[in-house]
Amino acid sequence: MRRMLYATGLIAPALLLCLSLAGCAPKPAEAEKKILAYDPAFQKVLDNRNRLRQELQQNKTSYLRKVETIDSQINALKEQKEQARKEYRTSAEKIKRQIQPEKRELERELAELKREYGRLTHRVRDIQKDINEINSLIDKKEDLALTQEEIRTWNDRLASLIKKKTELNAKREKVQTQIEITKLKDSVLNL
Repeated sequence: MRRMLYATGLIAPALLLCLSLAGCAPKPAEAEKKILAYDPAFQKVLDNRNRLRQELQQNKTSYLRKVETIDSQINALKEQKEQARKEYRTSAEKIKRQIQPEKRELERELAELKREYGRLTHRVRDIQKDINEINSLIDKKEDLALTQEEIRTWNDRLASLIKKKTELNAKREKVQTQIEITKLKDSVLNL
């Protein structure tokens, strides 16, 4: 077999193939020497390969520089974005604080209106108790032997209480409307 390979001139490629298949291929420089010893014309192919390797390395270097520049720009933009976010938050809080005096005034007004509504409700309740008592008294007028003059006095007192209750209910409704409007004012002041 060896003679046949020598005879055909395929000993070097066969040797390289055998060595590479066996996992013990020679180092590239040694392999090139063996190849060139056998085929000097292969130098053109190796020169072209070396030129292409160099071009490929230049492309890789250029690419890595571009990537580094872009990464640097991305990091700078991220920092700018974070700075812009901080500035926005600070500015937004400052702006929101400017409306706080009006909101506090509305809260104070709302608390006062609610107290007023509670006072009116309490007074209406007290008047209603008085009205109920007078009505009960008038219903028992015969049992109590009330005179016409006493009945007229109680009826006048009843009419006065009913009028007062009506006035207080009207004031209460007005205060309730003011409460609703004040709540609306507060809600529209939210930024």
